[in-house]
Amino acid sequence: MLATGRYHIDCAERIGIPGGDATNKIQHKPLTTLPAQAMLDEGLEVTENFLPDGPVTIGITSGASGPRTAALPAMEEKPAEGGLAVKAAARVGAVQDKSCKIGGCCGKDTPGLSREEVLERISSLPNWTLSPDGASISRCFVAKNWAAAMNFLNEVSTLAESEGHHPDVHITSYRNVRVDLSTHAIGGLSLPDFVLAAKVDEIKVEYSPKWLKEHGPRE
Repeated sequence: MLATGRYHIDCAERIGIPGGDATNKIQHKPLTTLPAQAMLDEGLEVTENFLPDGPVTIGITSGASGPRTAALPAMEEKPAEGGLAVKAAARVGAVQDKSCKIGGCCGKDTPGLSREEVLERISSLPNWTLSPDGASISRCFVAKNWAAAMNFLNEVSTLAESEGHHPDVHITSYRNVRVDLSTHAIGGLSLPDFVLAAKVDEIKVEYSPKWLKEHGPRE
C-alpha cells in the first residue's frame, strides 16, 4: 500500500507518480492531497471527472513513456467543481491540446495564462487571432451557405457541452461565422480556451469556395 502523496494529471487523463517524466506541475487550489488507494498497471486510465478531498499537483508529462496510474474508485462518479483547469507549459501546443479533456466549467480560481504563454499557444493555432486586449481568441470564416454554417455551429455546440466549456458564437450575413473563446470567470484566457480551440479546428467545415481560395484555412 502506498502512502498518501501528490500526483499529477496528464493530458491522457491519468494520475501519475510525481517525478520522472512529470514536468511543469502547479497547484490548483480546489484540488489537494490525493490518497493513492491502489496502484494499477501502467497505461490504465482513470475516469476524467472526479473530485479529490483536497488539492492535487497537476501538469503535463513530457517524457516518451507514460507514468504509472492510480485508481480512485471512490471519486470516479463525483463531478469536478470548476473542472480540471490545467495550466501547462507554454510550449505544449495544439497537437497535445487536442488530446486533453477540459472536464468541466471554469471558475474564478481557474489559472490564467501569461501574455507569453498566450502568444506561444496562439502561434500553434493559425486559424485563430488574439483580440487587441489579449482577453479572447477568435476564429472567423465564410461557410458555403446557411446550412453549412449551422452544421459547423451544431458540432461546436456538441463539443462544448461534452467539454463543459462554451464559446460565444455568431452568424452574420447568413454564413459569416465567428467563434470567440475566453474564460469569462477570470476575464481572460486560460488553458481550456486553447484546448477547445484545438478541438474546434478538428471539426469539418464546408467553406465558401471563394473564401477558401483567398484566405485558408491555414494548417
